[in-house]
Amino acid sequence: MVTLRKVYILYLKTCFLTAYLLAAVFLYGCDAHIETPQQLDRYPNIFPDYSDVTIPVNIAPLNFMMRDRCEAMEVYFVQNDRILLKYKGSNKINIPLAAWHKMMSQMSGSSFQVKVFAKQAGKWSVYLPFTVYVAPDSIDPYIAYRLIEPGYEIWDQMGIYQRNLSNFVESPIFINRLVGHVCINCHSFHDNNPERMMFHSRGVNYSGTFLLADGNQHRVNTKTEHAASAGSHSVWHPSGNYIAFSSNTTRQVFHALPGQRLEVYDLDSDLVIWDIQNNTMLRDARFTTDNEWETFPAWSPDGKWLYYCCAEKKNLPFELNQLKYGLFRVSFDAATGRFGNRIDTLLNPEQTGKSVSFPRISPDGRYLLYNSSANGTFPIMHIEADLEMLDLTDNMPVDMQKINSDETEGYHAWSSNGRWIVFSSRRIDGLYTRLFFAYFDASGQIHKPFLLPQKNPEEDIRLLKSYNVPELIKGKVELNPYEISRTLNGDMTQLREIIPEKK
Repeated sequence: MVTLRKVYILYLKTCFLTAYLLAAVFLYGCDAHIETPQQLDRYPNIFPDYSDVTIPVNIAPLNFMMRDRCEAMEVYFVQNDRILLKYKGSNKINIPLAAWHKMMSQMSGSSFQVKVFAKQAGKWSVYLPFTVYVAPDSIDPYIAYRLIEPGYEIWDQMGIYQRNLSNFVESPIFINRLVGHVCINCHSFHDNNPERMMFHSRGVNYSGTFLLADGNQHRVNTKTEHAASAGSHSVWHPSGNYIAFSSNTTRQVFHALPGQRLEVYDLDSDLVIWDIQNNTMLRDARFTTDNEWETFPAWSPDGKWLYYCCAEKKNLPFELNQLKYGLFRVSFDAATGRFGNRIDTLLNPEQTGKSVSFPRISPDGRYLLYNSSANGTFPIMHIEADLEMLDLTDNMPVDMQKINSDETEGYHAWSSNGRWIVFSSRRIDGLYTRLFFAYFDASGQIHKPFLLPQKNPEEDIRLLKSYNVPELIKGKVELNPYEISRTLNGDMTQLREIIPEKK
């Protein structure tokens, strides 16, 4: 006799079986048609291009979309004919975070292949699989950047943001609408530390430099009596006791020639050092002259050298094509705050014929990464601007062909372990800068870069702002933007200007 209890149990079993079959169809529905797809002799036309890239083990999922029209798409992530992960979508994929990171935890130091199936005109095809390499070296978990319109003539709507690189969570560090829509720029961190940072604010009521150090927030006026302007292009000394600036009088002009839009240049620029502990600005007469323009300071990791760019004074904008910056370094004594007598020339523009900007030293002190362009001091608007690198052990160039493109390569930074480089590039559309990452292995070889992954791969097509000044950091900046606005609306400390006595 069939009891009500038995009927109920049978009903539950039927429900579970139905749910299981539906899940199997959703996850593995391609099994019915992948046995006889048309094999295509080409790679899938996807965006972003993740073929043959090297990625960190802790990066977010590499979501991508098909550029070719298709009715459905299925993707297999495979290693040695073993399916690691599969995903079914329309013309793009959104890989679940948990499944992706479980797969990545098994892939460190190895590689996997990505096999794409696409349904077009009712028929399924399979493309040639492409390979993704997973480096054993992780990347810093967060990145900070500014979002701004690409022309830089619209600056009243901008913010400094941070992004968790293991997922897609973006949060503001600070937004300029909280302080009257003034310009905020030149953010930097001490040793990739999110608890020690600074940025500049330019405006009548909220001007000054915001400093976060030792748990305290400060508003400081870095414009001193003899300085051309408040500090720009700031970099922290490895000790954390000094910050180097350039003090710039900056102008911009718009080109009438096709292919060129905007030119930014300095009419004056000097190097100065902020002694944080004593609230003083240190000046050296050699770097505050009128006939030479110094800019873009960068410290060596041991703190004994300050690298910088310098050009001879020109009649601008009329002699802009002749404005070329060289690369130099001067010794520094952190105990006294004095520069030494020794100044080395690393790149002479009379010999290279190029202009240098944004030098950044690798954490081990061996490599120097910089921008190279035809002229000027603002490479982001130069289509010919590329990234170049010197091996400081022998002053020989490192092959950077894999990292450069036919469009502008801009600002760049190192990861804290020296294995990753982040840089901005206009290679997608020639208009907006997007963030790319490249692996720099222990043998000194650069690998093919990849675009910052997005939850929706269309994000980097429809976003109408440029990524600016990317900096990798070791954790999240735990600041409330409203706390920062109160600091910028509060009292401001004025730095005293001194000239250290020579030995």
